[in-house]
Formats: sequence, C-alpha cells, structure tokens
Amino acid sequence: MRTGARLRRRIVAGGALLIAACIGSALHDGWRLHQQVVLANERELGNLAKALAEQSLHSLQAVDVVLRDTERWYETGGAALPDQAVSAALASRAVGVPQVNVLTIVDVRGMQRHRSRDTGAPMADVSDRPYFNAQREAPDTGLFISEPVITRTEGRPGLVVSRRIDDTTGAFAGVVTAIVTLQHLEGMYSAIELGNGSSLLLTRSDGTLIVRQPASTRRDREPGFPKIVPPKPGDIVARALDPTDGRTKLISAAGVGTHPLILAVMRDEEEALRPWYDEIWSSGIRTVLLTLLVMLTVAGLLYQLRRLERGERALRQSEERYAMAMEAANEGHAEWNVTEDSVFISDRWRALHGIDASVALHTSADVLRCTQLHPDDAAQARETIEGHLAGRTHAVELEYRVRHPDGEWRWIRARGRCVRNEAGAALRLFGAATDVSDRKSAEADKARLEARLQHARRLEALGTLSGGIAHDFNNILGAILGFGELAQQQAEPGSAMRRHIDHVMQAGARARLLVRKILDFSRSGVAERVPVNMQALVEEVISMLAPTLPSGLRIEASLHSGGAAVMGDTTQLYQVAMNLCTNAVQAMGEKGLLNLRLNRVDVERHRQLHHGDLAPGAYVCLEVCDSGPGIAPDVLQRMFDPFFTTKKVGEGTGLGLSVVHGIVTDLGGAIDVATGGGRPTVVSVWLPVLPADASGQAGTEPPGGVEGFPRGNGEVVMIVDDEQPLLELTEEILASLGYEPAGFGTSERALAAFEADPLRFDAVLTDEMLPGMSGTELAALLRARRPQLPIVVMSGKVNVALEQRARDAGVAAVLHKPLGLQELAECVAHVIAAKAAPRGASDGE
Repeated sequence: MRTGARLRRRIVAGGALLIAACIGSALHDGWRLHQQVVLANERELGNLAKALAEQSLHSLQAVDVVLRDTERWYETGGAALPDQAVSAALASRAVGVPQVNVLTIVDVRGMQRHRSRDTGAPMADVSDRPYFNAQREAPDTGLFISEPVITRTEGRPGLVVSRRIDDTTGAFAGVVTAIVTLQHLEGMYSAIELGNGSSLLLTRSDGTLIVRQPASTRRDREPGFPKIVPPKPGDIVARALDPTDGRTKLISAAGVGTHPLILAVMRDEEEALRPWYDEIWSSGIRTVLLTLLVMLTVAGLLYQLRRLERGERALRQSEERYAMAMEAANEGHAEWNVTEDSVFISDRWRALHGIDASVALHTSADVLRCTQLHPDDAAQARETIEGHLAGRTHAVELEYRVRHPDGEWRWIRARGRCVRNEAGAALRLFGAATDVSDRKSAEADKARLEARLQHARRLEALGTLSGGIAHDFNNILGAILGFGELAQQQAEPGSAMRRHIDHVMQAGARARLLVRKILDFSRSGVAERVPVNMQALVEEVISMLAPTLPSGLRIEASLHSGGAAVMGDTTQLYQVAMNLCTNAVQAMGEKGLLNLRLNRVDVERHRQLHHGDLAPGAYVCLEVCDSGPGIAPDVLQRMFDPFFTTKKVGEGTGLGLSVVHGIVTDLGGAIDVATGGGRPTVVSVWLPVLPADASGQAGTEPPGGVEGFPRGNGEVVMIVDDEQPLLELTEEILASLGYEPAGFGTSERALAAFEADPLRFDAVLTDEMLPGMSGTELAALLRARRPQLPIVVMSGKVNVALEQRARDAGVAAVLHKPLGLQELAECVAHVIAAKAAPRGASDGE
C-alpha cells in the first residue's frame, strides 16, 4: 500500500511538472515571437523610410538641377532675350522634369517676370514670400524649400523650391522658382504599398506636415502630434500616439539629405503585432488542450493503478490457493463444476491452448468459445468428454490440436476424471493437459522419411531399368549408325537412296541424344568423352545463367585456365557447373554475389579434400562462391547424399548434388566444401587436366560445305544475337551461302541501323532472348515500318506462347536452336522468295 501511495504521488507530481513545463514553454515562445515580430517591423519600417527618403532626395535633386541650369543661363545672357524667348526657354527646361509644375523667374522687386507656361493668372508680387526674402537677404542660401503654400500662380497647394539669381557684379538680381504641387507628391507616394495600418508622412524639420499618405486634409502640424525627427544612431523606430485616431503608432523617420525635410513611415502597433496576437491565441488553446490531456492521463493512470492493486490482491489469493498443485507438475490444470457450470483455468492451461490471460473464463461456454480446436479433432473431443460424463469410460484420454494466436497448430494431450455423487452423476471434472507437439512432429517426420525412402527406391529401380535398356539400345544404335555412315558414303549424292539414308542418320542422331538423356538420369557413366575446354564451358554457363537472375544478384567471374581441357562429356560438365551455380543462387535468395573462379593448379603432393583425394598432377579448379548464410554442419555431412534436400516438399528431388558428385568422381576428380565461421560458402571442383598433346585435339570443326543448299544472290540479311560466337558463326554461314550478313549484338543497335536506312535489308534473322528488347518486340517495330519485311525468329525454347507472339508480330518463321546448316539455308531462301513484291514497292516507304 505504501508503494502504491508513493507511486500515486509521483504520478501527480510528474503531471504537475509537465503542465508547468508546457505553460512555461508557451510563455517563453510567446515572448520570443513578440521580440521577433517587433524586430521585423522595426527593420521593415526603417528600411522603407530610408528608401523613400532617398527617392524624395533624388526627386528634389532633379528639381535643383533645373533651377541651377536656369540660374546660370539667365545670369549669362538669358535676361537680355525677349520675354517670349525666355518663356520658351523655361518651358523647354521644365518639360523633362514632371515634378516641376511651373518654372518662374522673379525680378529684384519680387514681381514674377517669366513663366514656363501660361497659368491663366496675372504675374503676381511674391516679395512677401519667405523664400524671396531668404534668397534676397542671404547670398549663400542655396536651394530653399518653402513651407506648404497656396500658390498665387494657380491657387493650388504646393512647395516652392527656389534659387537666387545674381547679376554680373554678384548683386541680387532675382529668384528662379519651381513649384512642386502636393498633388504630385501624393501621387508619387500613393504608388507605394505600405501595408495595412501603415501611412507615410513628409514634414518639415519643425513638424509642419507636407504630405500624408493615405491623404489627409490637414496641412499644418497636427494638434497633439509630436514633432518628428530622424532617429538617433542605433535607434530605428519610436512610439507615438496618433491624434487622428488615438492609436499608438510605430514611427521610423529619415532626413531627406541636408534639406529641412523629414520622411516618416508610421504603422499601427496593433496591426504590426497581429501575427503575434494570432499565434498567442493558437498557443494558448494548444496549451489548454495539452494541460487537459495531461490531467486526463494522470487520472487514467491513477485509475489503472487502483485496478492493478485490486488485481494483484486477487492474484495473490489465487496463487496461494493453487501454489502446491502448480508446482507438482509442469502441466496445465482445469476444473469444471458441472452442476454450477463454473470453471477454473490455470495460467499454464491457458498458455497451452493459446488463450490470453486477460480473457475472462467463467463457464464452459467461455472455454469452448476461446479455444480454437482443429475441425478434424472437435467431434472426437466432444464425444470423448460426453462419454466420460455419461459414465461410459473410466477416464478422459484424448489428443487434439489447438490453434495459437500466431497461427501455429499445437498438439495437446489431455487427461481427466470426474467426481460423482452417490447416484453416479458427474459433479466436477478435473483435467490436466500437456504439449506433445514435438512427439507428433517427430512421428510425422518419420512418416515422411519412410515415404521418401519408398520413393527413392522406386526411382532407383526405374533408373536401373532405364539404364539397362539404354545400354542395350545403345549397342544396337551403334551398329545402325555405323552401317548407316558406310551406306551414306557409298550412296550417290542427290539420289533418293542418299536422301533416305540421310533421314535415317538424322533419326539416329536424335535417338543418340535420347539415349544420352536416359543414361544421365540413370548415372550409368557411359557418356561420350571428348576433350572439353573448361573456360569456354564456364563462360557459356555464365551467359545462360546471368539473364535469369533476380535484379539483386550479381555474378563476378575470374577465369584463368586458358586452354586447359578436361576429358569428359560436355553435357555432364555443363550440368556440374550449372547445378553448383543454381544451388548457390537459391542459397542467397533475392540479393547477393555469385563469384566464379577457374584456375589451372599443379598439385605437388597428395591432398585430402572434403569428398575425395587428389594425387599429384595438373588440375582445373572451379570454385563457386556465394554470399549466402552458409551450410549447417548436419547438412554439410549429407549434402551429396542421393535424395537429400533442404528445400520444401515439391521444390526439389535431392538429385542435383548427388549427380554432380557422381560425375566428378567418375572423371577422377574431387570436391571440397568450405563454409561456416562467418565466411562465404565455397564449393571447389577439381578435375584432372589432359596433357597438352591430347588437349590440342579439341576444337571446333569449321562449317561443312554448302553445295546443294539454296543460295543467295547478295541479299542483305540483318542478324541480331547477343551471343558473339553465335553471331559470328551465323554471319559466316550466310556469307558462304551467298548473302551479305550484317550482325548486331543488341536490339537497340539493330533498330538504329534499320531506321537509318530501312531499304538496306532484305530479311531479318533475330534471336528471341535479347537483353532489353525481345526478338518479337523488335520484329513488331520493324514490321510497323516495313510491313513486307521477312523476319525469322530463333530460340532455344520454342513453345506455343512464342509461336503466338511471333504470329502477332508478323514473323515469317520460327527456328529452333541450335540451327542446322540446311535448315537455315532453306528457311532464309524461302522467306526471301516468298516476299510479295520487290523491295520498296509496297513497304510503306
């Protein structure tokens, strides 16, 4: 209880601290935001005031330039000109300065003598104007800007900007004035966007208001409005009460050069702080909501704590009641009061049946509802329990499967017995349960192994039978092919007998391939052995395997065996390399690195490998390395056993590595396996190298003669194949048949060449399996440009799907790889001859 009280105090204290932290954070953020908003407005108003003051100064400087020019012109001879010429000269000077409304020359007595334009009013006496007196009394007055006045020239409010005119002796000779109307200034400032609650004021140094934007009808100093002066160094804005609306304003002022003018920008303080007010409201609402959430969380924790305390008390009572029974055996126990239909279920019993401890189980119906029995076991379990309750059996003994929340089915063995009254009726049923899934799994594994053994025996019997038949048939076939070759040599070329024998020999060759497949299956070791260049074979395996790999798998090859050859069957050695690569790829999954290394190694002393021994001599070592998880020790001991596999049922027969082991052993080689310890798995195959004189006999015979085959007449045939050796072989065959071959290694290059000159090619011979774009896709593009172009597709796997794609693309023929010379010659000649019209006549060009 004391622990619970301390925990409650800590929860309340933690909640209070969290609320205080939220409020303090909100206040601090509000203060910082206020400082930022004020500083931003100060910078904005200060920059705007300086920029507008500079603009006003430039405008006055333009007026001053006109006055200076007029002053010099008038002093140096302009005064001697007729009145009409003087007025014209003034007009020409004022026309380029829009600020100047009227340019006027006043004589020494203060009478206006000349104007830049006719205003409709007579020449006025301005001797009482402050600007005239200032210019007459002080020769060094310079540019003088008057207070806002109502001009006598046009009766409009404006500023009079003037300069003194001296005669040749330096005596006062008059004044040249330029009137800048306040309407012009207001129009100039009205184009400036100041923002909501902002205004612009142009005043004299004594506070006299000249222009206010937005415009104001008052021209004198506003009553109660403080005198505006430029800020001191380090100051940006000042605060003052605007008498026009009674609101506090932020004011930034800047002097207009050395003139007695001040330009000020004023903004309503409440409007300037509007973003801060909005954020304070939002922050306040968030803080209140967060405070309420913390309070609710604290209340919920306190409530949950009280519930836990009650549950702990009930749990201690339950544990004290059944402690001895639960310690007696590692089983789950249950009790069913049949008369009251109430149950007691132990935690272990719940765990065995996948029922969460928080689920309330009060009646037998609750137990049945929460227990997921396997459909095949539910009826038997019900009958067993009902039979015991009815007194037909002495005890309950049954096994059934239950499903856990993770989806796994577990086997349970349950035993129970009833307590009955004097009449034999069941009062209470006590039961115990235990998990027997491991035993059931072992029994199932034993049954599967027995089934696999029977299957293996059937395969072994089939292999023995097929091997015996293949051996006998191979002897018969050898005689047939031997005598057939003698008859073929003696038969006259071109005769019907020669054709019949040729067909017999073709059928015999097919039969020989069939026998080889049967012998490979039965592993009878009667394959035909010839010198095989291992480097060329491994390169072929890589070229066949690479296109089939997932995008996350890469192949790296390091092949340095050169011309080293092995005496063996090409198909079997190909099978060895391909099986090892396939197993490595399957071990890595969707991502990894497959590394192939091939080297010629001289073994100087006897070596013992994982599977087999090496005698001193020269060997070719093929290493297949993968980046998978490695091989388990128990799997490593059995990986080459027949029918042993770690794959799921239906994904493998377990014959692959056993066939590899049989082939390598039959060739006098050995296999080594390195794995475990965090290292990649490396399977090494060692095969003896033929002597140089024996291996030198291995080679590829050049294509036979082409006499009697259909020949071409210089037609250009496009050949597309990504295998360079096959591409070169096809080019050589077509050239020997009288065609002009043009080979391309990719569909893209072939398509580019075709688009460059569509009429160049008379036929196209393309492989189907090409990187990027398949042969049928390329054919569809070419036929779209030239509908009559004959196209032949080649493939090592011709099926219904390929033939359908070929028909859809308009392909003329489909050939099965590897190609025969006669088959190729006849097919190309046929498709070219079957062309409906001469090239270019109807090809859509």
